[in-house]
Amino acid sequence: MSAGASNAAMQPNNDLDMLAPKFRAAVDEAIAAARDAGLPAIVYEAYRSADLQEAYYNRGRTVIPPTGTVTNARSNLYSWHGYGLAVDVIHETKEWDVGADWFAAVAEHFRAAGCRWGGEWRMKDLPHFQWGLCKPSPSDRARELMAQGGMEAVWSAVDAE
Repeated sequence: MSAGASNAAMQPNNDLDMLAPKFRAAVDEAIAAARDAGLPAIVYEAYRSADLQEAYYNRGRTVIPPTGTVTNARSNLYSWHGYGLAVDVIHETKEWDVGADWFAAVAEHFRAAGCRWGGEWRMKDLPHFQWGLCKPSPSDRARELMAQGGMEAVWSAVDAE
């Protein structure tokens, strides 16, 4: 388990029903296209809870190993995973043990479905894909919408409902 915790609540959630409807359709399309192209991709993680995001944030800071940080998002409200607008995708059997070229090939299918890839960021996040109409990270406005109307309000603002 990548967060370093042992209880079930700290396990990554790959329930696609927790994603924004249009984003879920894009994920389904991209995964199917990747698999058809011989890329056995699966969603490892979709929605991420506040507790799990905090555990990821602590890795490489207060939890060693690893010695490098895992994420710069302290709260799930600073990651599109906390809004149901991001997924992490890995190889079905090799998990993360594939080269950057494999993730780049999968990214082509996600781009065709209208998504963005974390592998194009300065701090590369190869398994990360998010709804294409989202900025790289959630804004103060996204957090405000979340507080006022929940995920559905954010989904509406980024045309993902």
